[in-house]
Amino acid sequence: MVVNFEREIRRRMGEFERLGKTGYTVFDFRPFLDLQIRATLKSELLFCISTANSSAKAGLMFQKLLERDLKAESLSREKIEEMMSLAGVRFSGKKAGYAETALKNFKVVEKALKMDSFNAREVLVRKIKGLGYKEASHFLRNIGRKDVSILDRHVIRWLNRNGYKTPENLNRKSYLSVEEVLKKIAEERGVTLAELDLLLWSEITGMVLK
Repeated sequence: MVVNFEREIRRRMGEFERLGKTGYTVFDFRPFLDLQIRATLKSELLFCISTANSSAKAGLMFQKLLERDLKAESLSREKIEEMMSLAGVRFSGKKAGYAETALKNFKVVEKALKMDSFNAREVLVRKIKGLGYKEASHFLRNIGRKDVSILDRHVIRWLNRNGYKTPENLNRKSYLSVEEVLKKIAEERGVTLAELDLLLWSEITGMVLK
């Protein structure tokens, strides 16, 4: 089967934008995975917390389980941990604690989302435990923001293989520095940072996920 990656990326971007505008979307990961997920802003936040140092597929399986309770604020830490463990999310105990606290503090997230992406990310990193710059950027991208980079290990490896030296450890300063490099690459390709991430992922993995 021949996959039109540009079309799939456009479709995923539409799903992201719908989630950001309406608070709800259905992600359809076919033909890459036989999986559809009904997502809310809260389940998307928990998905992004779950994927840190874990696999995207495990995070997707966890978010699929969250469909059972789209009013995610009612979820206990124990229930969240149970679902994360069932999905294969690493460090599920610690992440479940982060997720429970994030749901209780979701008004902080809603307030941040009224800001531009740079300031929203700063608030999320500072106020929501379990979100670093990568995870906060992931969340913002997945709700339709196009001007942040998700510097996961796949993207860092891609940069290093293509002659861009990156620091071994990313702090705030180095994260923003590498993000500037990706901005230039995005400009050269004529895409946004959000689209560039999906393009790189499709080149690396052969899939368009999120």
